Amino acid sequence: MVFLKGKNNRGFGVNRWFLIIAVVSLFIFAGLSSAQQQPGVAPGMVIPGQPAIYPGVTGFSGQQPSGMAAPQAPVQQGQAPQVSPPSQIQGPQVVTPSQIQTPQVSPPAQVQPPQQLTPQQAEALKRLSPEQQKAIQSEMIKSGGTLTPEAIEALKASPEFQLLTPEDVIKGKEALEKKEKEAEKKEPEKKISETLPEKKVIEETKGEETLFDRFRKVGGYQDIPLNIRPFGYEFFREAAVKVITDRKDIPVPSQYVIGPGDEVKILLWGRVNAQYNLIVDRNGNITIPQIGPIPVAGLTFEDMSKHLIKQAEQIVGANIDITMGALKSIPIFVLGDVRRPGAYTVGSFATLTDALLIAGGPSGIGTMRNIQLKRKDKVIVTFDLYDLLLHGDKSKDVILQAGDVVFVPVAGPVVGIAGNVKRPAIYELKDKNDLHTLLNLAGGIIPTAYTQQIQIERIIKNERQIVVDIDDKNLDKAKNIALQDADFIKIFNIVDKEANIFFLFGNVKRPGKYEYKQGMRIKDIIKDNLDLLPETYMDYALIRRVAPPDMKSEFIPFNLGKAIIDGHNDHNIPLMPMDNIFIFSKWFFKDRPYATIEGEVRRPGRFELSLNARVKDIIYLAGDLTRDAYLYKGEILRINKNNEYSRIYFNVEKALQGELSENILLQDRDRIIIHSLKSYIYAQKVSIDGEVFKPGEYQYNEGMTVKDLVFAAGNVLESAYLDAADVSFQVIEYGKSARVEHRKFNLRKALEGDPNHNILLQPYCRVFIKKIPDWRKEQFVKIDGEVWFPGRYIIRKGETLSSLIERAGGYTDKAYLRGAIFTRVRVKELQQRTLEDMAIRLEKDLMADSQLRLSTALSAEEVAGIRAQQEGTHRLIDALKRTQATGRMNISLAHPRLLKGSEFDIELEDGDSLYIPTKNNVVLVHGAVMVPGSFIYNEKLDHEAYINKAGGFTRYADTKNMFILKVDGSAIKIPNRFITWSSENARWELTAFGEERRMLEPGDTIVVPEKIEAIAWMRGLRDITQILMQMAITGGQLKYMYRSN
Repeated sequence: MVFLKGKNNRGFGVNRWFLIIAVVSLFIFAGLSSAQQQPGVAPGMVIPGQPAIYPGVTGFSGQQPSGMAAPQAPVQQGQAPQVSPPSQIQGPQVVTPSQIQTPQVSPPAQVQPPQQLTPQQAEALKRLSPEQQKAIQSEMIKSGGTLTPEAIEALKASPEFQLLTPEDVIKGKEALEKKEKEAEKKEPEKKISETLPEKKVIEETKGEETLFDRFRKVGGYQDIPLNIRPFGYEFFREAAVKVITDRKDIPVPSQYVIGPGDEVKILLWGRVNAQYNLIVDRNGNITIPQIGPIPVAGLTFEDMSKHLIKQAEQIVGANIDITMGALKSIPIFVLGDVRRPGAYTVGSFATLTDALLIAGGPSGIGTMRNIQLKRKDKVIVTFDLYDLLLHGDKSKDVILQAGDVVFVPVAGPVVGIAGNVKRPAIYELKDKNDLHTLLNLAGGIIPTAYTQQIQIERIIKNERQIVVDIDDKNLDKAKNIALQDADFIKIFNIVDKEANIFFLFGNVKRPGKYEYKQGMRIKDIIKDNLDLLPETYMDYALIRRVAPPDMKSEFIPFNLGKAIIDGHNDHNIPLMPMDNIFIFSKWFFKDRPYATIEGEVRRPGRFELSLNARVKDIIYLAGDLTRDAYLYKGEILRINKNNEYSRIYFNVEKALQGELSENILLQDRDRIIIHSLKSYIYAQKVSIDGEVFKPGEYQYNEGMTVKDLVFAAGNVLESAYLDAADVSFQVIEYGKSARVEHRKFNLRKALEGDPNHNILLQPYCRVFIKKIPDWRKEQFVKIDGEVWFPGRYIIRKGETLSSLIERAGGYTDKAYLRGAIFTRVRVKELQQRTLEDMAIRLEKDLMADSQLRLSTALSAEEVAGIRAQQEGTHRLIDALKRTQATGRMNISLAHPRLLKGSEFDIELEDGDSLYIPTKNNVVLVHGAVMVPGSFIYNEKLDHEAYINKAGGFTRYADTKNMFILKVDGSAIKIPNRFITWSSENARWELTAFGEERRMLEPGDTIVVPEKIEAIAWMRGLRDITQILMQMAITGGQLKYMYRSN
């Protein structure tokens, strides 16, 4: 694909932006992919949760760590759920459950609801699971009963109804109705009251599970976590210790052994006052002035002090005090099964634990209970880390000496214990290998442990794995149960949970969990109506019971009113442990009555109806009337049981005053409409346009005048024409027709208050304030090039080209008047429209002609030629459509004195531009010549000489139609004879303003066209070429179109 440069080349721009977007997207995707990778660990980086090597602790590790955990990104704590504050309820407004927003869930496979469902019920039904939808649909088709949307939402969202499905409710209600089929049916009492706001429980953010949480949690019998970890290893992976070489906070013990690198501080006073900080050299000596070198290496601090005091006695009358300064660093080795074995340099007071921390602790197979300290090839201490971790015993965590070796052997027997113990983990056994010891290491069992089946998974002689179950309810046998290496002990959960309870849910004051006592009945837990919430459905309640032996759920319906009020034994049902009692609101089974109000109230909408609610009540629920409410008539749109509508009218003002005849009692689904005052009192306006600060419409009032309207519009502008203005009146004739009348007035006198001109306005009048003619109408032209003062000049109306040239200081000496370029905006627009119309017309004519010839073509070659012609035509038309007009006009300049008053001294317009170039001393040759190019102008040469310089004509040159495109924008055809007649002016025209006019001038272009007939498929383009040549000639010949009149 070839893209053309230029501002119309949109193809290249689109592809370029597509490429940029693709590259940016690739970088973003690469950045996101790299962000998801685990970051590497740079050398020397301190990793959270890993032992750190601090300044002063150096060493060489003989084994490179097998792997280092990358630091985990910090987990952001989830934000607490945002709970909107409850909306303020003004007056006795009732909030319906249907107004409570529920989470929007993508609907499952659609199940068509029964025909009797209301739109609210169908919408609520769609938000249930497919199983619940099918159950409700089938049961409602069978029984013909209905559940309200509130009932379905409660069954779906309320925690106390999670054990119930809509199918269960309908089944229970159907069973109760069947049971009382022969009993007298009692219509439920229709009470309308406010609904208590629904309580919402906000789930708290779950943190780390505590030991007490584990006590209270009872899961499945063998549902215990098995992902246990070796005990104690977290100490080395999560702790961080700083071991330094100089512990100044610790006093130097008397048995500290002096060695090279130690600093000894000596203070002398008395006869000699001096202080010396002496370093023990490699030979083990310190040098005291006036005494000399003294060997101290290998001595204890106590012995060295005595020796130095004795040496100081050589100085008579001198007292001495000896302390230790900076202590030496000592080399040690940490070997065996540790994470980073090797040689380390530590401080003089480093202990076994410090050495293990530096080395990363025991590896996965290293022991925690038999760590050896070797000194001079002898084991001097065996350290059990369990003593430190479980009992805080550091008695064997001794201070290291230079050359010590800390050795970690392979771990001994290991066993795992999971489930209901305080510290589930993998433990290493040392001296005692019984179950009692293991339970002590694990911190003992927790209250939910079931000890009648302690299960041990064991591997027998590297052959098979078996399971051993132990019944040790009081843990009496634990000391006698020997464990083996790789045993896995499981302590399961207790099974029974709160066996002596039952639950009360629903429309009661105190729902929850209750203790079950033998012989309890419904009336024992719900004694009377005081235990119920308002609007309880007394004809139906439900018990969900788990019945042995198969433990399936069964539902027992009963009549709540007969149970607690009448004490009927058939309905005062005996309770059983784990029963779930459900008490329903009467709105579970029918819609709440409501009414809607719209129009001129502050909060229009739908409101629940309380008992004996009237028009006045719902108006107040809606926030009272607005200011525009029409008080004399309102209407109620009422629908009866047969869905037939009727209208009831009332006086709004009297209804609010409490007059019973107007304050109508409302019914379910009533629609109250409060009309606007604007519907009965017309909002009459007047308008003002023109030269005012704020033109527009304004409210009309009685007695309003022109002066008043101008004042309302912010007064007139400075450009306002004050001597005359117009006002239009709309005259209505007998209410049958309307006509417009105009009236003129003097605005100046009207503003002065003259009653003859300050006209009294009527509704829908329109005032027009005129503008002073040519108010600040500024026009600019531009002159550039070879004038003394080029620039942008403001012109007056009627100013001519000669005047502009004079204002610009006239021409310079280098001005080439024949090449002047004059452009005009209006001409450019005209040329552009002509080009566009011509392109459309050419495209239509040429394509129609080519299609006609294509349909009559006789040979394949002719068809190919026509198709090639069509392609060429398309390209030519596209080029023509992209051509932008310049707006150039052909003018002939001369000295301003000669130009003034001539036909070329045209009147200037806003946006005109004149450019006067310097002389371009070349002649261009284009078209059907061998080498088109530019040649130095020579006034002695004619067009034939320049064509010869270009190599002469080509084979297809059309020598009869050559033309010259003049530097002034005009074009002339090269004559075939010496003398030619100018038909334009009907005269022989040899000069202009006394200047000789030559055939060729500097800056001209010689154009040699091709013979179109030479190429068969381009014959149809001859007309296009001729038209374009005519456009080139006539496009510049507009010198008579815009002459001064």
